[in-house]
Amino acid sequence: MSLEAVADHRLWIWHTYFGVAGSNNDINVLNSSTLFADQCRGRGPAVQFTANGRTHHMGYYLADGIYPRWPVFLKTISCPIGERRVLFAAKQESGRKDVERAFGVLQSRWAIVKVEQERGHVTDWVDDEAGSSSSTATSLVTRGLPTGFGAVLQRQASMRNQQDHTQLMTDMIEEVWNRNRRR
Repeated sequence: MSLEAVADHRLWIWHTYFGVAGSNNDINVLNSSTLFADQCRGRGPAVQFTANGRTHHMGYYLADGIYPRWPVFLKTISCPIGERRVLFAAKQESGRKDVERAFGVLQSRWAIVKVEQERGHVTDWVDDEAGSSSSTATSLVTRGLPTGFGAVLQRQASMRNQQDHTQLMTDMIEEVWNRNRRR
């Protein structure tokens, strides 16, 4: 993960947990994150993993209950019922808190995270495959949309699919349970 991606992720966590007077709400912060914009453009890291025997093709972030039900967030279970869900919630919360502490250490020791209010390049939707890396170039147009924009919309919809979130949660609960049982 690049330092810019780490900074974007930390900005996103910072805004979500602490907020700024007059700042964006959580969804606006998510929508303006270069982390998600790059993923929508196909520039994010390629991730594939198997949980509960099912292959998933998208990475996720450990999150608490305030985040939307998207498959890019592995959320905690606020009131877990049953041994499997209780175990999953404990493991997920422990991991999430470890990540938050790690970012806090990085920020305090090396000051690598700088909070910025605006990033102009986030909404710049030029497709590099169209033959230009310039943000002011005009790409080929089909039916009123830039070439490659359909794929961007498809990736964005995939990142927000609530059914995929439910499947990820189910698979991860079972995976954590099965791994814990084998110990």
